[in-house]
Amino acid sequence: MKTNNYSGKVKGCIAAAALLLGLQPAAFAETAEAKKALSVGPRASYCTPKDADSGQWAPGVQARVHLTPDLGLEASIDYLKNDFGPLTTVKTIPLQGSLLAYINPGEIVKPFVLGGVGWYYTMVDGPFGYSNSASRFGLHAGLGLEIIMNKSLFLSGTYRHVWLKDVASKDASSLSRTYNDSGSMITFALNFVF
Repeated sequence: MKTNNYSGKVKGCIAAAALLLGLQPAAFAETAEAKKALSVGPRASYCTPKDADSGQWAPGVQARVHLTPDLGLEASIDYLKNDFGPLTTVKTIPLQGSLLAYINPGEIVKPFVLGGVGWYYTMVDGPFGYSNSASRFGLHAGLGLEIIMNKSLFLSGTYRHVWLKDVASKDASSLSRTYNDSGSMITFALNFVF
């Protein structure tokens, strides 16, 4: 059985995200647009893996940088927990990066298409004390919508499909089994513009 320092990895991910967000204002400091280029906010995600019993709501946070009126980047982190039958639980912490392409920039309601990659730290707890953790990379693509509330606040929602490698575990008879946790992800966020 492999032992991982879960707490250290989570702290490392949070530190890396904070560093990337901290460097963004310095990179765009010479432009007047930079003051309104960064947004950060909490989000709720509803994730439905293909082999899960049902979908689950998950907390998260996202940050967006608008590079131009037409293009933006999004970084996000969530905490997902899904039950695959009564004996197997899969917990995943996805760290996703997405490119956003706006269809009608400059409007109050802005639809966009998105695509990107993610790093998924996954912990599996199964029957008979089975426990495993792994890091996986995956792709995602989808659609979204931003609704501007005022100069410092907007709402956003997305639908994305996530493609991931299967997760290994054991079933009730102690035989090896894989679970497919690729699937859909719907997010709703409140974004504060800085």
